[in-house]
Amino acid sequence: MSLKKPKTTDKIKNFFMMNWWFTGISNIILIILFIYGIMTLLEVEDNVVKRVNLAMTNSIVATPDGRVALVGKQTINTDSEVFTNHIGQIVKMMEASESTLTNGFDASVASTIISPIKLLETNENFLYLYMDFFGNQTIKARFLRFYYNMLKKGELPKKVSILSTEKVYTALKNGGFKIEVTLNVQKDFVDKTSNKSIELVTQDVIIVYGYIDPSKYSSSDNPYGVRFEKAMLNIYTYSDYEGN
Repeated sequence: MSLKKPKTTDKIKNFFMMNWWFTGISNIILIILFIYGIMTLLEVEDNVVKRVNLAMTNSIVATPDGRVALVGKQTINTDSEVFTNHIGQIVKMMEASESTLTNGFDASVASTIISPIKLLETNENFLYLYMDFFGNQTIKARFLRFYYNMLKKGELPKKVSILSTEKVYTALKNGGFKIEVTLNVQKDFVDKTSNKSIELVTQDVIIVYGYIDPSKYSSSDNPYGVRFEKAMLNIYTYSDYEGN
């Protein structure tokens, strides 16, 4: 009578039955490795979440001396003095003289100003306002046309120097605002009759209506995403001097 050779599966079963301790240890090792793998994944996920949260709550900025700094993001408060002063500085750019519009009374530059849009080529402040702050074609056209007409009529002062500013800020509905900027300005005119230089200290009042939308309009030149919708310029011109 010949003995049957045990099957491979039977050999495996017998091995594990006789070596139960080996099976137990193997299972424990597998469980430990499984738990370790889960903990590692959770740690990686936690680190990713922390990094994302850090990126969402902070901004990386470069300082003027080349250093990199991590600064906390802040909610924009348009009622703050910082925001009011920022808008006031932008509004001051709406004050101009014959000198600033013609690059220091350069005749060759003045001869190129044959339409309101040409003022963007001769005045960097106007171009800055036009590209980054004026929110519609109406305010762009009216602003440039005003200064173009005043320049061609000889109504603008030869030079201006802003001595001080006063700002009155009013928050409006739907994130809008109104700011009234009073500029105390020294203006230099030339009397057309006597051809003498006249220095006057006058007050110009510029009223601007606008809003902010950082998600759409924020840029390095306009971080708040400010848009001006309407501007009213009460500017002292040569006709005002002549009428006194």
